[in-house]
Amino acid sequence: MKTLCYIAGLAAAVAAQDSYYNVTSKPFQLVLTSADGSINDTVSTCHVGAALESLCLSNSNSTSKPDPTPFSTFNFNTSIYSQAPSPDLGVPGILTWFLPTANAGLIPSSVYFNYDPSTDSATPILQPGSSQPQTLAFNDQDELIVQAYINWTTNPPSAGPTYGLNRWYACRTYFASYQYDNLVWGLGAEKPENPTCVAVGVKRVFV
Repeated sequence: MKTLCYIAGLAAAVAAQDSYYNVTSKPFQLVLTSADGSINDTVSTCHVGAALESLCLSNSNSTSKPDPTPFSTFNFNTSIYSQAPSPDLGVPGILTWFLPTANAGLIPSSVYFNYDPSTDSATPILQPGSSQPQTLAFNDQDELIVQAYINWTTNPPSAGPTYGLNRWYACRTYFASYQYDNLVWGLGAEKPENPTCVAVGVKRVFV
């Protein structure tokens, strides 16, 4: 009975996702590169909990986490009700992935940011549906960004034109009792306090 209720909940979450984020891109891989050349990798999903996946580096050498899949393909879902704030920033939407299940087939999942108040980075996590997705975008260079419009460096903070942020890092993280080599988002303009973090660009390559 619990399994049936869980599957019913997944179906309801998927229906909610389809109702708004109803334009789906072609599948693609996410490629990570660092300026110093130390990271040149793709992103794979890593199981971190019930129907939850984090975004791992495919060729991670960490031995204290579950192995990621060889690579993962993703989609980007946008809405017919959304438009790009400017041509170079792209249309905002959500990063999606299909979770394979034994009883319910492929379940669409979307990324949200998991925040830990004890540190200055957030871990992207995939979960079924889109009840609390993190809005992202791909700019005109196919780079994954977060769009913002508030200038937090002014006194007082002020609103202005929408701009794109690239604060992606590859870091050794700790989540649900395991260590992972994850793609994470830095909270703020400075490098995260985690000493393992390396700044990376995230680009989609269609497959």
